[in-house]
Amino acid sequence: MRTLICILFILISGIISLLFSIKYAFLKKFSTQEKQIQYAYKSLQRLTKGLLFCAGTRLNVKGKENIPKNQTLLFICNHKSLFDIPILVSSIDIPMAFVGKIQLKKVPIISFWMKKINCIFMDRDDIRQSLKAINQGIEQLKNGQSLLIFPEGTRIKGEELGEFKKGSLKLANKSNVPIIPIYIKNADKILENQFPWIKATHIDVRIGKPIIIEKLDTNSQKNLSEYVKKQIEILKADI
Repeated sequence: MRTLICILFILISGIISLLFSIKYAFLKKFSTQEKQIQYAYKSLQRLTKGLLFCAGTRLNVKGKENIPKNQTLLFICNHKSLFDIPILVSSIDIPMAFVGKIQLKKVPIISFWMKKINCIFMDRDDIRQSLKAINQGIEQLKNGQSLLIFPEGTRIKGEELGEFKKGSLKLANKSNVPIIPIYIKNADKILENQFPWIKATHIDVRIGKPIIIEKLDTNSQKNLSEYVKKQIEILKADI
């Protein structure tokens, strides 16, 4: 039943997206890019909260006070579910783009919203395109656009964290913005564990304190991916 409700909600969201595009077009013509992104993100946030409600998802978010205000940030999170992004967008009020698989560019409703908040599409099978996507992300961070990445690169099964790809952490090293580590627990229980059925689930989200790269010791800076992974493992152990 929840699966059907979610499908209907997604279809309705397509209609809402068309209505949204009217005001967005007005903002694009007469307003700043910052206001366009803020409007797009708030609109997307309402839809993700609606989707989670339809799925029977209950969020328990702790650590929001650790998110600095009025700063460009790189959010780094573990990845286990298609619902990770709706969970994070619903939990974080700072407009952020995210790096997603290039295949998402062909998904009608999802790609519509991703483009409006300046998300980056990455083809992990194409090294040249992947490097181009990372460079694009670095430029967006330098220009004040916060980003979300999943350094494991794909959804990981089981309780353990996967390997954090060093290449993804270049976004932090090259832009020198604060890193916000995040851990999500139980997201795979919404859909993946009993695919294609959606199950009401209690989700824990833990947001860690900012990681300031220049304040880390030399070894931690050199092995940034491992350092960030350890901080997320600490958040995981705290639940």
